[in-house]
Amino acid sequence: MTSVSHAVRRLAGPAFAILALGWPGALRPVSAQTLPDSVTQGGITRASAVVDAVFVDKLLPEGTVGAGDWASYLMARLGIVTIPRNLKVRVGSDSARVTIGSTLGELPPEAQAALGPLVAMMPPTTQLAGEITVRRPNREVVQFYLETVRVNGVPLPDGLVATVMMDVGRQYPALSRSGRSLYVQVPLDADVRFLPGNVRLIGPPDTASRGMR
Repeated sequence: MTSVSHAVRRLAGPAFAILALGWPGALRPVSAQTLPDSVTQGGITRASAVVDAVFVDKLLPEGTVGAGDWASYLMARLGIVTIPRNLKVRVGSDSARVTIGSTLGELPPEAQAALGPLVAMMPPTTQLAGEITVRRPNREVVQFYLETVRVNGVPLPDGLVATVMMDVGRQYPALSRSGRSLYVQVPLDADVRFLPGNVRLIGPPDTASRGMR
């Protein structure tokens, strides 16, 4: 079984570059404490069950997953299958994005060490933030894209984010080469939609037709 310290070090790459999705709204600072949900080990199991029922076994025409459970599931897709209990990462969502956030002081020491010089001079109250949006490059693929990374509500320059994330992309094959995209295959014309506090999975049209019989 993966040790807690090893799991945290693995989380520090994709999870914290994906992390702390800034709450919608210009440059307004965001408090991580305002985000209502969190990533958990159980969230991986709950989200996977809905994904299987809607997209794999096609037993349901659609299903809803909590924002925290969905963020946990995406971490699992990156290969992070053990989420430490002391990892305080909060999650929220609206109709445009999923938001994940934390303060530097709430991160385990191993995670802070893994982030290295990026956070070495920052106080523990520093708010880390970023935005994940959903895109549809084609009818069978959903793209989760790291749109913005914020520190204390201020977006980091896109060039800096791109440089950091390219290194992350080299470490995690599940991500795109840029490190900013996670592509997930879905059934033809199935969909993933962000809602306030939830993520809705919509199965292919043939699933809905079977459900009406």
